[in-house]
Amino acid sequence: MTIHEPTFQDALNSVIAELTPQPWDYTDSVGTTLTVIPAGLREEPGCSEVMVRVTRPDASGLYDFGLTGPATKGAAETGITTTNLPSLIAALEGHAGWEQAAGWGDPTRIVATPTLHVTVTEGHHDAGRWIDVTESVQLPEAQRLPLASALRRALDVARGWENQ
Repeated sequence: MTIHEPTFQDALNSVIAELTPQPWDYTDSVGTTLTVIPAGLREEPGCSEVMVRVTRPDASGLYDFGLTGPATKGAAETGITTTNLPSLIAALEGHAGWEQAAGWGDPTRIVATPTLHVTVTEGHHDAGRWIDVTESVQLPEAQRLPLASALRRALDVARGWENQ
């Protein structure tokens, strides 16, 4: 039996794999998908984001307004900071509802009900007005802990990108 001594490249590959954001998603029977992934941007502590996206095959999203490219057609996506994400995880684990606080007139938010109905509203300010698109998905109870786990892993990755 040959013993493989780890090389620098092996160690580097391991670190890269741990830091590379791996999306988690759930797709329901009609093709609506909830995706969770760290944003992957350097930020100040507490400001890194985990992106939450709901995509429907028959929705146009903000693409109809000329605000996003074809790759985001049919999606509503917003981020939740590493400061706020632990409260969403706790709500999921505690079978409670959770709602992201509203901004200064900005409709962007995430809402999760105790029954796992997740709604994402993405808003963009354009020519003096807010344009928003809302998409939602109903997750089965069996996805409660996988979603909480995915958010926790994404939180760990996002915190790793924060400036110290």
